[in-house]
Amino acid sequence: MKIQKILNNNVVIARDEQDKEVIVMSLGLGFRKKPGDIFPSEDAQKIFVLSDEVKSQYDQLISSADPLAAELSETIISYACNEKELSLNDIIHITLTDHIDGLLQRIKKNVLFANQLTMEIRRAYPTEFSIGLYALDLIQTKANCTLPVDEAAFIALHFIDNRTDHAANSSDLETILKFVTDITRVVETHFQITLDEDSISYYRFVTHLKYLTQRIISGNFFTDDPTLYESVVAAYPESAKCVEKISTIITFKYHRKISTEERAYLIIYVEKLTRESK
Repeated sequence: MKIQKILNNNVVIARDEQDKEVIVMSLGLGFRKKPGDIFPSEDAQKIFVLSDEVKSQYDQLISSADPLAAELSETIISYACNEKELSLNDIIHITLTDHIDGLLQRIKKNVLFANQLTMEIRRAYPTEFSIGLYALDLIQTKANCTLPVDEAAFIALHFIDNRTDHAANSSDLETILKFVTDITRVVETHFQITLDEDSISYYRFVTHLKYLTQRIISGNFFTDDPTLYESVVAAYPESAKCVEKISTIITFKYHRKISTEERAYLIIYVEKLTRESK
């Protein structure tokens, strides 16, 4: 592979053996290198092959953007892919770079935005929000500035929107965020507890809620299973009372009735969640 442009010590733009332009990530790959240098493809830990349409837009963007924006963006994407094992659309190389370029300009003017959904994003998408926090720390270090935590939520949205496994459109995302917030508040109020948002059980609970929201949106629910439901209610009566409140909210607010099997699984998740919290 031949280096076209060095973004940082770990990320370069290169041409592969088929003369396609690619983004290559590997520890120390760009260190003491210059455009035109050759390196073996075996040295690449992560390769992003951009589609022709995205490549054209990306080349245009980085030709006018602050070079630091591309460096920060690719470092953050590398972290998301390697450390958090996210699978992402290639368009994120454009959207995130453009966002960070705008942010760097706003930092110079001391113009920063508030994000009204920060808490909801943190609750519903802890993985993406953790990437946002990583990005926040990185940007603050590289740009020598202080940023509000709201910016972590803005960056998290790019990873929520561009996941290839379960990307959500903007209207569905708003529904998911509100739904997760509504349900977690019901659980906290019913049991008079504060949920540990960093716990494994919370992560599993929220993941279940997100998939339940998608089923609510699509109307594709699990079937009824009265036997399972009755046995779970008998085993966990207090969690069952909580889930009945949740079921009522879903009926009146989202105009859907969830099956007994859906309620049975919710009871199990609530029981595990609250048992750990207590």
